[in-house]
Amino acid sequence: MRILIVDDQPLFREALGSLLEHFYPGAAVFEVGSVEEAVGVLCQYANFDLIMLDVFLPGGTGVAALALIKEKVQQTPVVIMSGADDAEIARKLIEHGARGYIAKSAGAGDVKNALHLILAGEIYISPSMLAEAKSSLPSDSGNSPPPTMPDSDEMPGMAGLTPRQREVFRLMARGLPNKSIARELSCSDGTIKLHVSAILRALHARNRTEAVQMAARRQAA
Repeated sequence: MRILIVDDQPLFREALGSLLEHFYPGAAVFEVGSVEEAVGVLCQYANFDLIMLDVFLPGGTGVAALALIKEKVQQTPVVIMSGADDAEIARKLIEHGARGYIAKSAGAGDVKNALHLILAGEIYISPSMLAEAKSSLPSDSGNSPPPTMPDSDEMPGMAGLTPRQREVFRLMARGLPNKSIARELSCSDGTIKLHVSAILRALHARNRTEAVQMAARRQAA
């Protein structure tokens, strides 16, 4: 696995690099401090599996920096790492091809789960921005609109779910186990487990049965 970190803070680059090497033993991690350096590396080396991009960089920020990177590696997932919890910036970057927006304040476990989802083909955005950004984020399940679920204003915690997590929750409410949900959504059991864990955290539910009961009570009210 080949990973490129693009960030102008050497200490953060080194810390993130060590974390990624821990997550993916044997991974080749490259570090650069600007967009120009990143473009140079991408011109020399092919087949990167993941790019971690700071949103504010010398030589290009936000959408402009992402566009320069995507021009060189259109198929490689680009994940934004940012110290700014800005839902509007996150929305624009996702619309322009970023596969995720992870807050630099996220813990190691959250980063690991986010990257597992992204590498499985999902879109991820840090929960701190989901409540504001949910209405404008594109669906990560293709061209289909998000499935109908209890309104987020009526059910606390629903605002913190991505469109795919809402879809998983809808199937959970039908009583489907993880394996059946995975077959229904054409993804792995592991991906569904990560989604279910995120759903339980967002709804403050102790288990999936309690989460489904919460939804049933809200719909019956």
